[in-house]
Amino acid sequence: MLQFPIQSYQENVLYTHDTEAWAYYRLQENTVGINEQEAENNLVNRLQRLAWQLATFEEIDYKIVPIPVDINQRMDRLQEQYEGQYAEIGHYYAERAKVILREEAENVVDYKFFIGVKLKRRELDESLIHTVSSSFKSMNRYLQRLAGFKGHEVDDVTVSLFKESEEEVFITLLNYLGAYRVKEKELRYIIRHQFVRGQAQPDGEGSLYHLTEGILDPGKAGYVHIKQLDQESWCAFLPVSDFPIDLSYKEWAYFFQSYPFPVEVNMRTVYKRKKEDVNQTNTIKKRFRDQDAQLIEANEDDDSLINTGRELLHDLENQIKNQGKPLLRTHIHFVVYGKTIEEVRKRARRLKMDFRDQQIELVQPLADQLLLFHQSLPGANIVADDWEQILTPESFAESLFTLTRKVGNTVGFYLGKNISHEGESVEGSQSLVFYHPFLAHLGLKGSKYSSPHVTISGPTGMGKSFLLKDILLNVVFFGAKVLMTDPKDEVEKKFKQALTPELELTAPFFKDLIESFNYITLSSEKKDAGKLDPLTFLDGEEAQDAAVGVLEYLSELKSNERNVKTAIYKAVRYVMQQEQKPGLLNVVRYLQTSEDPDVQNVGDLLYEIGTNGVAKLMFSNGDVEGISLNEQVNILQIQNLNLPDEGEKATTRDEHIAVALMQPLAKFATKFARDDSVVKMTIFEEAWMLMNTGAGDKLINELLRTGRSLRSAVYLITQSTYEYNKPQIKENIGTKFAFKGKTNEEAGNIIEFLGMEDNKANRDLLKNLTEGQCIVEDMYGRTAKIQTDVLFDEWISAFNTKENDRGRAETEEAFI
Repeated sequence: MLQFPIQSYQENVLYTHDTEAWAYYRLQENTVGINEQEAENNLVNRLQRLAWQLATFEEIDYKIVPIPVDINQRMDRLQEQYEGQYAEIGHYYAERAKVILREEAENVVDYKFFIGVKLKRRELDESLIHTVSSSFKSMNRYLQRLAGFKGHEVDDVTVSLFKESEEEVFITLLNYLGAYRVKEKELRYIIRHQFVRGQAQPDGEGSLYHLTEGILDPGKAGYVHIKQLDQESWCAFLPVSDFPIDLSYKEWAYFFQSYPFPVEVNMRTVYKRKKEDVNQTNTIKKRFRDQDAQLIEANEDDDSLINTGRELLHDLENQIKNQGKPLLRTHIHFVVYGKTIEEVRKRARRLKMDFRDQQIELVQPLADQLLLFHQSLPGANIVADDWEQILTPESFAESLFTLTRKVGNTVGFYLGKNISHEGESVEGSQSLVFYHPFLAHLGLKGSKYSSPHVTISGPTGMGKSFLLKDILLNVVFFGAKVLMTDPKDEVEKKFKQALTPELELTAPFFKDLIESFNYITLSSEKKDAGKLDPLTFLDGEEAQDAAVGVLEYLSELKSNERNVKTAIYKAVRYVMQQEQKPGLLNVVRYLQTSEDPDVQNVGDLLYEIGTNGVAKLMFSNGDVEGISLNEQVNILQIQNLNLPDEGEKATTRDEHIAVALMQPLAKFATKFARDDSVVKMTIFEEAWMLMNTGAGDKLINELLRTGRSLRSAVYLITQSTYEYNKPQIKENIGTKFAFKGKTNEEAGNIIEFLGMEDNKANRDLLKNLTEGQCIVEDMYGRTAKIQTDVLFDEWISAFNTKENDRGRAETEEAFI
């Protein structure tokens, strides 16, 4: 008869009825970037070395436990951070997100990694007896235990017997993988999980008796039926019955994490003495000799697989004898579970098929399911020993134990899904990606970057504006003040096009949200003249530098025209000193009065530019009314800008003016970002134009350096990462989103920018990204391929930047 193995527990150590002790730890999760073989090899190396080090202990219990993601809890925690005028709307959308995500991602889990180590007992020597001799009660408990009278409390003597061993284990794990001693609540969770697989998530509370409640019924061959008072579920335990000779790149404790259902893993490894390991190799050698004899008798040629195995066995025998390499007698079983037996049957079949593709054989024993259930309990003895596999530290390390595909933040708004594994789609993936825009600057434990700034890059039509607007609408719920520059003049138009009469009935909150934004549209009309004149909204040297920069750029001066450059400096300084309300038109008129014909000609040119077309925005007499940014969300739009193509120099006069306008626009945004009284988000659309000018490049660098202290997040939206791929900029970006790289050169540049491994697989990946897919590097330095995913129809309609196709797409697709 099977007996529940745990007699008692204290902190992270549990004690069995056999007076043995197991210490349990939660291991730090590891991530590697997409197609990053070097990082993966590093993890394999650490796992291999750990397997060697743990050989001094008798038995190890590795567990991968899928923890259900509580969507309600996460969204509730998020809503606690909502404040300001849009908090109520934020709560409305958070509640809608709950409903949608619960339905679309009901099996979403976080995989957590635990390790239990059977501790070595310290002998009860005289010094220990002397230490506790004053506590007769404790000694009496210990003597009772030796006599077989089992209590439920852990006495000091028992704890002291294993304390030294537990500390040794903890230090070892810290050195190789990073570990935390599990809290008692976590230990209770692991125990209770065994009895509620596929049912409500346990809370980790209750007595030992409560943790083990449940009726286990193995009556259906190949399954275990678990019954609670008001719930029931089914489980199937699938042990590994055969491994291939070479386990390289099999990733057998990782690849299933992309499944749309949870998979649990239990691995028990037993170490024996060197002499027994040598005997094990001798037994295998005898099998090879028997196989050779059978081949000779049958007059058949040698089997290449047998020859390979013979060579590997010879090397292993030498390593055991000369280096003390341990053998891991390993018992591995996977667990799938669900609400119905049919659901479990399909999941077990999928798992067996996919492992067979890896040349790994899983079986579903008919009669031993209850034994395997018992064996998965913490501290249990191995009772189903028919599927023992002999592994080396190298082959065990190929499991990639502790590798996770987690990316993004734990608490944040829903951004999309991780689709890094080949063949994954947004419909099939259960790997949700959450994002929080105001965490990176807090310097959280484990984070690689402590900057709130973000880049979103990619060619037109691939989804970068869609992603930006999704972030924008979610950010306002946190009470953040926003300034967005929109040189394309499209945001207001697209947002308000989505406000149909039907939408007002189905999503009234959305109408209130969109219409409350402060859309500031600047045009070539006389009423807007001078609103971006740097002398009207900047002061001191900053105003002077900005004014000189704009005038020099518009004048298109050559390097030998120093007299004109000097005159511009003097004119700006003169007007600022003499005029109570200085403006750039005053500077231009001053240049027109110069006796130097070259300076006079430049003054005439600037006057024509500054009094015609959209350039009027930069020129005033100093008497203009400033732009109001009193609202929480301000979108600054400029009409009729003719922007040059990405990476191209301005060639026409209109393009030249458009680039010049970006400089005072950036200065205006910089002034907004410097207000440290509130959390802010400053968005630069078409930011590449700024980086193409000396003044703009300087501005961006300043904002990136000072943003964290000013509580300001800067979002740079651009078609290429080329201008940002510099250490002084890259190090100040906390999160990076990169959409498709059209050329091999651009793909290589993105790879360098994101810190990915440069190989053909990654270049092909970037070139083959489709609309809405991007590579993200989060604040922890983790990279993944994600598909952006917006949950609300009215948002999708408002984010669409494509023109109405008048049914052309539908007509074309009808004949495909």
